[in-house]
Amino acid sequence: MNKSLFLLGGTAWINLVNTQYISENQTIDILIDPSKTLQWLEDNKLLRKSDFLALKNGEIFNSLIEDLKSLRDLSKMILGDLEKQGKLSLNLTEQLKRLTKQIKVSLSIDSEFNMVYEGLTTREQVQYLIIQSIIQTLNSTPAHRVRKCEHQECQLYFVDTSKSGKRRWCSMELCGNRQKAAEFYARKKKKE
Repeated sequence: MNKSLFLLGGTAWINLVNTQYISENQTIDILIDPSKTLQWLEDNKLLRKSDFLALKNGEIFNSLIEDLKSLRDLSKMILGDLEKQGKLSLNLTEQLKRLTKQIKVSLSIDSEFNMVYEGLTTREQVQYLIIQSIIQTLNSTPAHRVRKCEHQECQLYFVDTSKSGKRRWCSMELCGNRQKAAEFYARKKKKE
């Protein structure tokens, strides 16, 4: 998965779901590879400068990967609810609330006088930012704008931020062009 694919979903929690994808008929999980996981965390701006040092501790890093896998499973269930019923089920709402209560955050003011919320530990920081992205998406994006790529061989999700709301593919370069080419050749073959 190249760097640009780490951000196709448009928000951290959907990008987390997209850490599992299909390539050449095989399921790939970037959370298995520590260097790709670190790159994904960096690309999604989930780490502070101090977190890089903390993640050099293998135990902390492995715990964070387990947290990410759990959050990914929860995020997949959220996507399932949005697809089926257009809103979050009571069960998943309660799961999110329980998870949020476990995360300890601090409040401070930065040098530009902005209120800053951040997790007390690296794990809490990443969890906080991913849960924050879930809540922001649910509060600001209609459920039908959170969708799965329409290419039959793709399982990536994205937030459709297009003006018309008719985006069909995770990426035009990846799936859109492949789909359009396949449709063109099918029409061409039908005419023959």
